[in-house]
Amino acid sequence: MHTETTMPKQVEADNSNQSHGIWNFLKYLRAIPFWIIIVCFITLVIGMTVAVFFNAFAKAWNGTILPDGYTLQWFKQAWVSYEIGNYYQITLEIVFSATVISLVLSLPTAYILARRDFPYKNLLIGFFQMPFTLPELVYAIPITSIFYSIGLAETMPGLILVNLIIGIPFSVFILIPFIESLDQRLEWAAQSLGASKFKMLTRIIIPQLIPGITASAINIFIRMFSNFTIILLISGPEKQTLPVMVFSVLSSSGSQPPQMLNSLALSLMFPLLFFAFFSLWFSSYTQRRLGK
Repeated sequence: MHTETTMPKQVEADNSNQSHGIWNFLKYLRAIPFWIIIVCFITLVIGMTVAVFFNAFAKAWNGTILPDGYTLQWFKQAWVSYEIGNYYQITLEIVFSATVISLVLSLPTAYILARRDFPYKNLLIGFFQMPFTLPELVYAIPITSIFYSIGLAETMPGLILVNLIIGIPFSVFILIPFIESLDQRLEWAAQSLGASKFKMLTRIIIPQLIPGITASAINIFIRMFSNFTIILLISGPEKQTLPVMVFSVLSSSGSQPPQMLNSLALSLMFPLLFFAFFSLWFSSYTQRRLGK
């Protein structure tokens, strides 16, 4: 009797395992088209990037798998013909100035939003989120109209102010979690010992926020370095950032050699990739130092 009751249970378990295996196999089959699309997309993006990279250094590339030879001639020619050094200087001046101003203005703002409760706080937070939630043209066109009417368009101060629209909100939302993680008892102790708000800020809060301030500076620097749409609308022929200049050249390339155009594109891609990898490395380093 014991053997007779055990056998149906074993057969039932075997059937259940077989059905479970078939179901898993069918799920894998259904996922295959999705993974094919993902692999094709990644291959396409990497392939185009590699093609631009090799073509920028190629002496000639006529239907072969790899170029016939490699040279830096196109980079030298593009650097001289398009005055890339001058546009680098203008871009760095604008972005560096906007980064410093953004940090100075966003630090007290982030502290208030992280530490204080007040009426319409959520409304203020929503206001700072607008550059992320709205299409850029929604606020870029009115700002462009205002800047041209008051004479700030095509000027260095105007380009710096426009970058603050991105820099300040982005910096605020990076700094808020860092401020919320600080031990507020240190601030209470400093206040009880008679420290002024300025001393508390410079001696208690800012030293603890060095990782957050650095992370904020790196991230907003990258964002503003690659800022394009609103800069395109208010920049002039003499005051252009590097991304706008590259776009202008590529959109009116005419009879320029493809190798020189690709080397121009890489002149913009290289610093952005460097800043991006540095940002990832610093974030990982900060997490290890903080034990997270």
